[in-house]
Amino acid sequence: MPIKKVNRFFSSEFTATNRALAAAAFSVLALLLAGCQTPPVQSNQSNIVQQAIPPSPTDQENDSSMVEEPSSLDPVRWWDQGKQSPIRELVIETPEQLAARVPKRADPKIVILMYHNIVFGRTGGEYNRDLYNFDHDLVFLRNRSQIIGIDDLPYIKSGEKKLDTDASILTFDDGDLSIYAIVFPLLKKYDIKATFFIITDFVGTVGYVNWEQLKEISDYRNARGEKLFSIGSHSLDHKRFDGIPAEQIPHELTESKFIIEKKIGSPVWYFALPFGAGAGRKEIIDTARNAGYRGIRSSRKGVVHPGSIDLYNLPAFYMSNERADILAQQIYSLLGR
Repeated sequence: MPIKKVNRFFSSEFTATNRALAAAAFSVLALLLAGCQTPPVQSNQSNIVQQAIPPSPTDQENDSSMVEEPSSLDPVRWWDQGKQSPIRELVIETPEQLAARVPKRADPKIVILMYHNIVFGRTGGEYNRDLYNFDHDLVFLRNRSQIIGIDDLPYIKSGEKKLDTDASILTFDDGDLSIYAIVFPLLKKYDIKATFFIITDFVGTVGYVNWEQLKEISDYRNARGEKLFSIGSHSLDHKRFDGIPAEQIPHELTESKFIIEKKIGSPVWYFALPFGAGAGRKEIIDTARNAGYRGIRSSRKGVVHPGSIDLYNLPAFYMSNERADILAQQIYSLLGR
């Protein structure tokens, strides 16, 4: 898909949040200085979504900054905000109106996105996705798919839940502090579901969330009383399952699940394989099923087909620090669109 075409899928919907980035940066700094002990005040959420009126398609197509790719451009913040139409006003859009904008598909598919850390400014590493591009990821996903939860997959598999559009699932690995300081507030604001896969031995250490923050994330309900976020296991200590003794794997699966459930008071249904190692191995699948897991997310690149969901070998698409428009093209290609 040409870059020019993909960029029409992006709007200024989420750029209103850019005004708050500086304030959010100070919030993150304050959390770090305070030892991450004081969570931000949780505001009541509405079942409406605020979005900025985007620039017109004509303006975007005539804007050379949206299609050129000279090496001199910043590889992270390559959109020149000064050349784009300013945000004129905010409009209110209901979830039903949002859904009406998503293209209907005769052959809907599901893509599971695998994020790690969300950061401010330039990333400095492939696992660190900057907030500016993450903002644009959400615009693309909301415009071209319905964002569902990983907990919806068993119901889609059984036929209880039907899809008539492509769908996307957001997952975040490791439990970096950014999931609480950056991702959690943003997804609450836009009423977007996600699953956070946690390494239990890392919880409460420098740069990672603590149990109180994880419980707050897990307990959150939106204005309709819906649970948006689930916590999954990413093992005890993030060792590769193809690099440890086979007899240690059951302990990694069962003990990490037990610890998380005890700390947050909610069930843990999904496991993300560290480094994706061991995907599809029968002994791992059998152990996970016996431990009470409903599914395993791997790092294998691919999409989920509603008619043939393998819950214990779920593929994913890795969201690196690449530009949002390039990843959008790759996702669209993966979906066959």
